[in-house]
Amino acid sequence: MRRLVIVVAVLALAGCGGEAIVPGGQSAHGGHDAASTAPPAPAASARFNDADVMFAQMMVDHLQLGISLSQLALAKATKQEAKDLAGVIDTTQREELAMLKSWLKLWGKPEGGGANLHAAHGGQPLLDDKVINDTKEKSGAEFDLTFLNLMAGHQGAAVEMALTEKKEGSNPETMAYAERVASTRQGQIAQMLKVISEQ
Repeated sequence: MRRLVIVVAVLALAGCGGEAIVPGGQSAHGGHDAASTAPPAPAASARFNDADVMFAQMMVDHLQLGISLSQLALAKATKQEAKDLAGVIDTTQREELAMLKSWLKLWGKPEGGGANLHAAHGGQPLLDDKVINDTKEKSGAEFDLTFLNLMAGHQGAAVEMALTEKKEGSNPETMAYAERVASTRQGQIAQMLKVISEQ
């Protein structure tokens, strides 16, 4: 599993050079990371298409699972780097979740259905409630490695969804958000791969 997820994450990084997110909110190049410096996204305009709605709904499901895994890591991770990454992901994704829910409400679209959309577009995601519950049983270095692998794969899936939205979406705010997702998640994946390599 470790090698499989690393390969998925590396493939997600190909083509775009996201910055690594390091502890303390500083980027690998000395500045702040993309998540902490990006201005708040404006309310989405009323112009949207089916791709925008599908992306928002899938991301709602995706973000909720990522928050659950991050909360678990904040409680159980032993490596400080893992805790720092979990904290960044938890904070960022809670803000994004509230934003996406407000957009879907504006468009008159339901928040739910994201899991079913995942199944209809390539199968079930790597992360689900069962996987998170199984992860709760692990501890120490085994937990850290499991968390980093799962989250790297999970964020790689977000990059894939964001790239699809950039190609097929029409709502400018949603497409701008997809650009930020692709950049920040690639940076997080790079940092997680670095921590994994040091295990």
